[in-house]
Amino acid sequence: MLFRSHVDIDPQELGRNYAPTLGIMADVKVFTRQLLTALRQENPDDLRYAAWLNDVRGWQAEWESFIRPHFGDSTSPLRPEFVVGTLQKHLPDDVILALDSGVHHNWFMQFWQAKRPQSMLNTWGYSSMGFGVCGVLGAQLAAPDRPCVAVVGDGGFTMAPYVLCTAVEYNLPVVWIVWNNFAWGAIRDLQYGLFDGREIGTAFYKGQTGERYNPDFAAWARACGADGYTVTRPQELGATVEQALKARRPCVIDVHVDSEVRPPSTGAWQLPPLPFKEPVFGRRHHS
Repeated sequence: MLFRSHVDIDPQELGRNYAPTLGIMADVKVFTRQLLTALRQENPDDLRYAAWLNDVRGWQAEWESFIRPHFGDSTSPLRPEFVVGTLQKHLPDDVILALDSGVHHNWFMQFWQAKRPQSMLNTWGYSSMGFGVCGVLGAQLAAPDRPCVAVVGDGGFTMAPYVLCTAVEYNLPVVWIVWNNFAWGAIRDLQYGLFDGREIGTAFYKGQTGERYNPDFAAWARACGADGYTVTRPQELGATVEQALKARRPCVIDVHVDSEVRPPSTGAWQLPPLPFKEPVFGRRHHS
């Protein structure tokens, strides 16, 4: 609906050129002063932070141009940005998304755009690994008519695999998407960043061969009575997610993600006594 107002000190001028929704007889200078005062009382921060909000919009545009090109990259193993972007396209608006601790959490915190409030479950740094793996069961029990999806790391999932048995026993149609980068990726990335590219005990290898190793998570799921799929090519991901949601059964989707692509650092995680490094995007914020 188009709302037109007309302010004029001469009542004969009101509505002369067009019919206003609201005609106001007043001195324009006085009226404008009163209007601005009322706006400040109603939304004081809007005017106080107008310049800053304009800067924020500029930073958002710069951020989008910085990260968006890789969302369409078709690689095997899959790029993290591609995984987040594909799930954004294929998960329904009413999905409840649970995130476990891990490097995937960093990617989703920066790129996921929730469509509804209270639909993204995470505990930031307050949980041990396994929170998202198990917590999604509670979400499904609380909201049985909504799709519930957990994005969990391969390290976190192996700490609580019994959830599959529980989901099958109670017929809970939860979908676990295993962010399989063959590592405790968040800690491995910290090691790489702080110790000149060296790692110890954070990537998963098979014996002394140097071959990266993980169990077959899809076979693991099927052995428990759930559905299980392995995704190694980008064109498989969207269709597999849709199929899993349509089946309304407990399901594990094992997605092989490139462990060498690390999230852009927009802030800093300072771990004393180790020195911090500047973020790769933007500047350090000093409050």
